[in-house]
Amino acid sequence: MGYRRSYSNRRNNNYAVDGGYDSTGRWRSEAWHMDGGANDEGWHQAYCSYCGKKTEHGRGSGCVPCGNRITSSIHRKKVKKVVDSNPHKRDRWATIKMYEARAQSMPAFLKSLEKQNQERSLTPNQVAIGAKVLSSIVDQDIIDRLWTKTAPQSSDWEMEVGTIVRLKSAVNPMTVLKIDNNRAEVLLECLASGNKTWARNDGRWVLIK
Repeated sequence: MGYRRSYSNRRNNNYAVDGGYDSTGRWRSEAWHMDGGANDEGWHQAYCSYCGKKTEHGRGSGCVPCGNRITSSIHRKKVKKVVDSNPHKRDRWATIKMYEARAQSMPAFLKSLEKQNQERSLTPNQVAIGAKVLSSIVDQDIIDRLWTKTAPQSSDWEMEVGTIVRLKSAVNPMTVLKIDNNRAEVLLECLASGNKTWARNDGRWVLIK
């Protein structure tokens, strides 16, 4: 049974099922009447008890804005789960990026670890083998602090020229070339691309080396 409008005066409800005639005597579909004659697709304004507003509804479905919010929320949770399910993901990813920048290439094994690291946690065996592969290029203290976490990462450090850092929200390692304390900015060089850029020195940086 299709959508039915509810009227206190049943005698005026001449399009309760399937459709009815409009004021000009022309037959219109039920969907046309549902939307006050605006279209013939079933979209109509109705009260939503969830958000407490009169919003757009689809024929046979609920509130469109509420549905959009629910869909967006589910997507955000999935993205957050992939990125933040393991607090070490970005540190390990940055370690692999440092290997790639210094070696100018990356073996298939590390590529597979990089891909898995983005999607789910690495196994202890993968971490151990990865550490051995990385040690041929990457300094052991970086592996200890960022890859295997056998040494604590210093939370009390000052950015200096020559320091290698990354953004808290990113993974690409960058070298500090200059520090402008007057403007509270630093000149950074990306290890992978060699691009240089000035950035704010505002606590957004994580120490790599």
